[in-house]
Amino acid sequence: MSEHIELIRKRIEHLHRMKVYLDYSLAQTLPLVPITDWQALTPEQHETLAAFQVRFSDFQKQLGKTMRAIAREEEQNTEPFSVVLIYMTKLGILEAVEQWKLIRELRNAMNHECEENTERLSEFFQELTQATPALFLWLGRMVAFCESTYPQRR
Repeated sequence: MSEHIELIRKRIEHLHRMKVYLDYSLAQTLPLVPITDWQALTPEQHETLAAFQVRFSDFQKQLGKTMRAIAREEEQNTEPFSVVLIYMTKLGILEAVEQWKLIRELRNAMNHECEENTERLSEFFQELTQATPALFLWLGRMVAFCESTYPQRR
């Protein structure tokens, strides 16, 4: 097995661990959205939302890094990243490049949005909770691709 395939496997193992924590944060966040009164949230609920936001962002970044690693292993161009996304659609991991880009834009806007606009912030959390299943679906498809393409030798 090549060193690079081993790196991909380690990234996927890491994504599985991250998924457990993101799934937990999602379950804690779902009862809070839509957020209609930010003043009524407890410090623990604010902590829950912050953890969910960070875990969502980190999970998508790691998923992107793993996609790039797969493309590199398959001797595909990896710059710009849109080339990687197009390749992921060809592999059946993503349905459409636009879906990934929308979620990335949402994540980036959330990370840079001013917290004074609580209405927009509430919309962000609603959209993040709705986008999380897509990230999990893509991980599952990525795992299936890797298991069939890079079988472990015993």
